Amino acid sequence: MSTEWTELFALFEQSLHDWLVRIPEPPLVPAPRPSEPAVLRLFEERLERLQTYLDQAEQEAEQVSASLTADIDALQQWLDALGAVRTKRVECTWPKSDEDTQQL
Repeated sequence: MSTEWTELFALFEQSLHDWLVRIPEPPLVPAPRPSEPAVLRLFEERLERLQTYLDQAEQEAEQVSASLTADIDALQQWLDALGAVRTKRVECTWPKSDEDTQQL
């Protein structure tokens, strides 16, 4: 490198040093800490999402339960009607007296 370039770089270096001396350094202030740690915030967000999923599952379970209850009631009515028909049929086919039995 030529002397001219070294002198030019020395001049740049001196100029930069002069500017740095004139600029006051900002006071060292610790970075502000968040009111709650990020881990806790993430945990609470996950917890809220899980609670939302749980609430949705409860609503769906209630709907299914209502449907099943209606089906159980309908089935019970059908079984009651079937029992009544069986009872009537047994009464109709059961022998009433000894004479009826001899006829068979």
